[in-house]
Amino acid sequence: MQKTSDLFLQNIKNLPIWVKQVITKELSDDLTKKLNEFTQLTQINDLFQYMCPKVSFKGKQELQQREMKLSDGYYIFMQDLMDGSNIFEITIKNNWALSDSAKIFTRLLELDFILVPDFKNNATVAVAMFIAGKIKTGEFLKRIKKIDVLQLEQAIRYQKELNSEGHHIKMASILIKMGFITDKGLDSLLLLKEEARRRLSVNIGLTSIKYDDELQEQDQISRMQREIARLENENNIMKKRLKKMLNINE
Repeated sequence: MQKTSDLFLQNIKNLPIWVKQVITKELSDDLTKKLNEFTQLTQINDLFQYMCPKVSFKGKQELQQREMKLSDGYYIFMQDLMDGSNIFEITIKNNWALSDSAKIFTRLLELDFILVPDFKNNATVAVAMFIAGKIKTGEFLKRIKKIDVLQLEQAIRYQKELNSEGHHIKMASILIKMGFITDKGLDSLLLLKEEARRRLSVNIGLTSIKYDDELQEQDQISRMQREIARLENENNIMKKRLKKMLNINE
């Protein structure tokens, strides 16, 4: 079966060279402006999106037996890993945001259902945990070695002192105040987390993907139907919350 991400990237590669020149220039300017400092945090080949961790024996058992009765996304994620898909492909194929994949990834890691060697010292895993909201800014910067343990401890003590005085200041602001990170570094981190919540709207014509057999085609259709149902449910919840906030009766 042709991968969704391959089709998406191939459509870009097939553009005329004069179009790709403009795209390259615009993207280069945008990345330089927005992510100048963040690109120094992780190497381009070590991006979370490129990861394709192995499913453990324990994970394979759960995938078959489903004793924990996790939500469908966890089993879809593990099956996609078993099929050789990386995080980028899994995220696009299932119409998820990168933060969705990060949350599933970190939870499966906690359950020992997927394997990442020495994951506690892995900067790429730290990025996933930060995106998923599993670790806060200070811990994230420590794990990617932008600050050390002593600096983090100093910042925590200072924050506690301010809190006791009634000044509630976020850790990121503390780190800037103490000179451990810059405003631009903070902006890059916040941008990363914010952008990770966005879904990629891929208008590439999923019907043009060639499937090996009807079972694969039906599986993809079922996935899309489940995702549509989930998005509709989220939309209804948001509408109800908005009506409640605005005091609008049904």
